[in-house]
Amino acid sequence: MPELPSTPLVGTVVHGAGRGTGLGFPTANLSPAPGTAVPPPAIYSGWLTRPATGDVHRATVSIGTNPTFGDFAEVHVEVHCHDAPDGLHLYGERVELRFVARLRDTEKFATVDELLAAAREDVRRSDALLAAAPRPAAPRPAAP
Repeated sequence: MPELPSTPLVGTVVHGAGRGTGLGFPTANLSPAPGTAVPPPAIYSGWLTRPATGDVHRATVSIGTNPTFGDFAEVHVEVHCHDAPDGLHLYGERVELRFVARLRDTEKFATVDELLAAAREDVRRSDALLAAAPRPAAPRPAAP
């Protein structure tokens, strides 16, 4: 199993396909900063930190091509924040991901219901791992 990056994945939140919100799992889609190491496609548990506000959020991260929806061409980095059930409005914001654990491989599900069941289990497992993991220090908010 590949090692997790020791440095954060830094990126800017961009618009995605909009599916997550409609499915009850809103995500922040990251465009990684040039030169930032992106882990291999999989589902991960981690922390999303917001240097602009100093906030730290529990997160489940999907890195992959969204095979259930037939998006095979481009790898996406999608972050679901557990403590923001309605999603966060982060468009254009620079954020950092700190990975805690790799949960499973990405996979193509036969139905959206199967995908949602797996996503709920991923969030449950991620929450359990993050409860036992050291929370990163809140980043210093940017000066006005």
